[in-house]
Parts: sequence; C-alpha cells; structure tokens
Amino acid sequence: MLTHLKLFHFRNYDRCDLTLQPGLNLLMGANGQGKTNLLEAVYYLALLRSFRTTQISNLKQWQQDGFYLEGNCRHKDGSTLTLNVSYGTERKLGVNGIPVHKTSEFITRFICSTFIPEDLEIVKGGAVLRRRFLDIALSQLSATYLQDLQQYTTALRSRNIMLKQPAKYPRNTVTAYDFMLVEKGVAIENARKELIDKLNLALLEQSQLFFGELKVLSVKYVSGLAASGRLSPMIGDDAKEIYREILQRNYERDCRDGCTRYGPHRSEMNCLLSGNHLASFGSEGECRIAALALRFACLKIMQLELDQQDVTLIVDDVLGELDQHHRGIFLQQLEQCGQVIIACTEVPPELQAPKKIFKVAGGKIADF
Repeated sequence: MLTHLKLFHFRNYDRCDLTLQPGLNLLMGANGQGKTNLLEAVYYLALLRSFRTTQISNLKQWQQDGFYLEGNCRHKDGSTLTLNVSYGTERKLGVNGIPVHKTSEFITRFICSTFIPEDLEIVKGGAVLRRRFLDIALSQLSATYLQDLQQYTTALRSRNIMLKQPAKYPRNTVTAYDFMLVEKGVAIENARKELIDKLNLALLEQSQLFFGELKVLSVKYVSGLAASGRLSPMIGDDAKEIYREILQRNYERDCRDGCTRYGPHRSEMNCLLSGNHLASFGSEGECRIAALALRFACLKIMQLELDQQDVTLIVDDVLGELDQHHRGIFLQQLEQCGQVIIACTEVPPELQAPKKIFKVAGGKIADF
C-alpha cells in the first residue's frame, strides 16, 4: 500500500506531501480543487499512465517543463520501497533510488485499481477498452505478461508499417515479424482466457450482491486468432501453428488493408447479463453496476494472487450515480479492502469513521 505521496508541478499542484493510512482515506473538497488530480498521481505512480488522458505532457503544471512523483510503499511482510518518476524531456524511473529502464521492472511494485466514472466504458465502450481492462490487470499480476504485450505490440506496429508499403518491403521481410506475433500472441491469448475463467468465478458472488439471484453477470472471450475458412488438417489444435497459418493465408488481404487482421489486438470481451449482451440490451444503471461488479471481481483475483501486496483503490465520483441500496453494497465492500483513497465533496453517511480525512482546496492539502 501507499504510505506517502510526494509530487511537484503535477496538474494544479506546485508541490504536495501526503501521508496515507491503511483503510479509508478521504480527499474532501468542492469540485475543481484537485481531488481527482491526486488520484491521477497515485494511478500514474502505479501504471505510468493516466486514467484521464493519453497526453502525458498534460499532467505537468502550467508553464512548467515537467513533473515529479515519489511514493513510499509498504508490503504485507513489512518491507518498504520508494518509487519515483520524473517527466521532462524524457521519462526517468527509479526504485529505491536506483534507476530502472524497463516499464516491466517498475509497474508491478505498487498495485492500484480504480472505481471511476470512465469504468462504465468497460461495458459500453469499444473493444479496445475491454482489452485494455484485461491487459492492465494482467500486467500488474505478471511482469512477463507485460513484456509479451510490449514485444507483440512492437512487432505488430512494424509489420503494419510494412504492409502499407508492399512495393518497398518484400513478403519475406514483412513475415519475418510473424514469429514474434505467433509466440507472444498465443501467450497473450492464453493469459487472457485464464483471467476470463477466474473473472467468471468471481462474478458469481458479485452478481448475487449487485443483481440478486435472478440475474448473473458473466464475460465471454472472443479470440482474435480465430479465422473463417478451413485450415490445413495437419495443424491439429496447436494454437501457434493455427495462428501462423492464418497470418500466411491472409498476407495478401493484410497488404490490401494495410494492417494485420488477426491477432490478440482484435480480440473482444463480451459482457453478458443472464446471457444477454449487456451493452445492447442492458439499461444505463445495469451497465454501471456491472462495471463496478467487474472491478470488484478483478480486485478479488488480484488480492488472492498478490500474496505480499495490498491493492490500493482509488474512487472518484462514483457514489452519486448509485441508488441507496447499491451505494451500501459498494461501500461495504470498500471497507473490507486494505487501502482506499476516495475523492468526495462530503463524507458519505454510510461510511464508518475513515482513518484519515484531507481537505483539498486550490491545489493545497490540509488535515480535516
């Protein structure tokens, strides 16, 4: 969990020092004062990305050249570590004062999960957002998965660039990347499918809590490695050989399209409520509650598999969208978590006494 957060020139903060506690930590203040900015800093320290923007340069304070984040973490066994990120002309990472150069060596050190309004898009948004949901969870659980994903993405990007210029790049140059796509792509698919199975088990409990006994929330994985048409009978069930043949058979089509048609970058996770496609047939309220249930299901898996690490939850602007019944269920589960940081305009009446309340105003923090 995160015990101390320090930041310089981040969003509307010139500087900030925040000492956090286990259990519930409340960031309380009017809208537009910087509560979400603090949550964003915590998230960036965990995953080196923002949940609000893809433009990292937007995170630095106005008219500053960069920003700096530092966090002290404590694990269940009592061990501690310090993480730091500086962003200027280049990004620099450090663990316990030692520079690290690989993302995969950094983001598994401090584990963070969100409950934010944007989570609704996991259910209602495009397939890329559901793939990202799976990839972020798996990357926090396994540095190896993140490395596989990075290598696959690099190979895919290079292959697609060449496919757009078939006159310049001969076929054997383009298909040289197929080996990496096959090796890493199959590993990615296998890890995602395993996580889907675990999610469906965890969703049984969450379905009963949030939807009662009459409805069951589940997820279904649709692999991007599946292709229409018959494959060679000599291949059998070998996933790597199947994907290799799919890439070879579709090379001409990929050249015409200028992109690789098949692979985990085209996979989908469908969200179902009692077997019905939720985004198409569910109400806005059902989709919103399903997103919360998915987050809690994923959280339960992470808590089981990350033996020595607590998961820090960040919660922003979620309670206002829930009725009283579902607010109670949501907050009751939060109180069972190791560390929660909640941004709110007032203390929710359903909460037991939080461990710590901070007053946030104009990019300044004070104990309440």
